[in-house]
Amino acid sequence: MSSVMRLAALTGGLVFAAVIAGIAPKVERDAQWQIKCTLHPVSDSALIEVTRLVVYSHSIDLKVRPSMLYPADIRPLTGLRFVAAFWLLIYFFWERFDLGPRDSIGLVHAGNYGVDLFFILSGFVLAHVYGPQVEAKTFSWRSFVWARLARIYPLHLICLAAMIAIWAAGSLMGATFKASAFVVEQIPYHLALLHAWGLVASDGWNFPSWSISAEWFAYLTFPISFGIAALFAKRPLIGVILMTAVFAAFVAWMRLYNIELMNMTWQGGIVRIVPSFGMGIALWLLGRNLTLPKGVAGLGVAISAIWVAMTAAWNWPSYWIWPGLAGLVFFLAETSKSNQAPLLASKTWVYLGEISFAAYMVHLPVDIALYQIVERVIGEPKGTLALVIGVGGVLASIVVAAIAHALVEKPARNWLRANIPSFMSGKPKA
Repeated sequence: MSSVMRLAALTGGLVFAAVIAGIAPKVERDAQWQIKCTLHPVSDSALIEVTRLVVYSHSIDLKVRPSMLYPADIRPLTGLRFVAAFWLLIYFFWERFDLGPRDSIGLVHAGNYGVDLFFILSGFVLAHVYGPQVEAKTFSWRSFVWARLARIYPLHLICLAAMIAIWAAGSLMGATFKASAFVVEQIPYHLALLHAWGLVASDGWNFPSWSISAEWFAYLTFPISFGIAALFAKRPLIGVILMTAVFAAFVAWMRLYNIELMNMTWQGGIVRIVPSFGMGIALWLLGRNLTLPKGVAGLGVAISAIWVAMTAAWNWPSYWIWPGLAGLVFFLAETSKSNQAPLLASKTWVYLGEISFAAYMVHLPVDIALYQIVERVIGEPKGTLALVIGVGGVLASIVVAAIAHALVEKPARNWLRANIPSFMSGKPKA
């Protein structure tokens, strides 16, 4: 990295730190009421017993003003989900556009890190929804896990079935597929959501679902993640700094094996998600203890977006972009506390955010089905035609996502949550 880039990185980092540092002293502790937070051991499983060893005796008194609290529905973060999904769609479809290699445009090449943005978002939102339940001793790990399974599994199952059907039908018609991507023996791992746990030998089937496997790991260990983060609930800025250190440690750890943390997928996505998910929780704990001065949240969003664009455009090492992703989540969430219309919170953005999971999950089946047809009819498209068909693939993914969300994802989730099995006790909040 040139000296100019290093200076720019240092300057950007100092500006970002200054925004955080400038607001930290404004944490108000003369609250109008007091929340007593006692992390309670839940006896749902042996996992919770492990959590008990970490946090059983940790009791915290937090003083929170009403203005510090996030609204129940943090709409800007829902809109941000679509930004992450669209970034990923451009990343995945770029090679179809015939506009040159993906790594020739830094912001496109960095689209892969939209997954890390999802991971930070996931930690933040789950802490927002379920953290108060942990503190109020009403959290049920089993019902939480069932709610998360109801959220991700129906669409995962449908997309996996679609990939199997495409592979089977295509093989019968003489189509060729990458052998390592369609290994029948790997299907049980996909069904069990274990295909990003280092248990398979290659990517395969509905490959993007590796991130859902990683999320599943984060869900199963959520009480531990939240319990550890809550140890710093009284000094949440310290928690954020420590999670940044954890991220740096994970980057260094993987580099011992010549692996880039933020490029890990099927070979160990559960490692990749840990610091990002934990950072999301830490940022929520920070945000509920302060209110930013007017305009600072928007400034933070702008600085974070510029940081992400700059580090991507200049092709800096992947770990440089991560603080900007965290900043986007934190500062966008802060905009939801103001009386002014927050960013990415319109009905359109929220709807697109609601179908973003489906867009991410269906794009590979859409891509394969579309291009199997196109290549049989006109051969491999080039030039302007390739661009038109590629853009059509992106739009088709969004349309199919809207249909899948309406007909599969949402009704299946609602039915499963309304029909929780007897061995799953309690009902989740959301």
